[in-house]
Amino acid sequence: MAKLTKTQFNAIKTVVINRSPRTKFSNNWQKVFEQFAIGEPDGAGKYLYFSGRDHDLLREMAQVDTGFDVQNINFNQPRNTLAAQGKKEKYANIRPDANYVLIHLPQDCYPPLAGQYSLRMTVEQAVAIVAELQLQHVIVVENLDSFDGITHFSFDDNLKAIFQHAMVVYRGSGMHSPAGCKRLLDEIAHDETLQTRVKVGAFTDLDPAGIQIAHLLQDCVFVITPVSANEAIQPLLKFNDADDFDKQWRQQHYLNKVELHGWRNLANCLQQYRISIKQQHMLAHGLLLTALPIKTPQR
Repeated sequence: MAKLTKTQFNAIKTVVINRSPRTKFSNNWQKVFEQFAIGEPDGAGKYLYFSGRDHDLLREMAQVDTGFDVQNINFNQPRNTLAAQGKKEKYANIRPDANYVLIHLPQDCYPPLAGQYSLRMTVEQAVAIVAELQLQHVIVVENLDSFDGITHFSFDDNLKAIFQHAMVVYRGSGMHSPAGCKRLLDEIAHDETLQTRVKVGAFTDLDPAGIQIAHLLQDCVFVITPVSANEAIQPLLKFNDADDFDKQWRQQHYLNKVELHGWRNLANCLQQYRISIKQQHMLAHGLLLTALPIKTPQR
């Protein structure tokens, strides 16, 4: 016996909740009709009509098939959570890897020696830690090796103070889904307490792609950059890869059309000198880093 797909379940959900008198007799509805024989196709095979108890029957048969009640189900959950409610845990919108983030916590939050290790946890656990420890910043790091070596970078005094009250999060790639970081920022943005206290920052490569990443991060208010990039670019040119900059023409186009506020001078400087300096070079050459806000604080 055929089983309902998620698309077919959602189609039933829409009809049942809206008590729709008819729906287009699409391929999916033809398969639902073949399985449940509920409703009445019109003579032209264009629509499927419902009457009497058809909506209740559709709801009942969908629940028998999947274990889910179309009138009381939310697929925006991890698979483990959805599995407790019905048979089709794969209907979950949140993939297993999308519910996890890789983080560092401030050094004084760890037992001795443990600060050199990162922690993998669910988004919900990370949000709870931000709230419980009253952390003031979440800093998203672009590259995994830079995330791993975050304590070895050179920060100015302002950044050192920020990191003392910050959760550092790997942006994600490969086996670590970027969706986890995205969900974490979204959860913080919608938490009434955290949204006003927690400031989001980005630590990326110094190139158009890095500035674009920072700009696209939800509620990101500062980007971490070499001090010289805000003063004089010349000292950085010996670490520069202009050929890599030239490959980032899509990112350059993006930066040219969006509002960058306090980052505009930096973006213009990158384009003027064709700058692409990776985080690995910032670490290897001990470049002093600072936080550049996207908006200048009001006086």
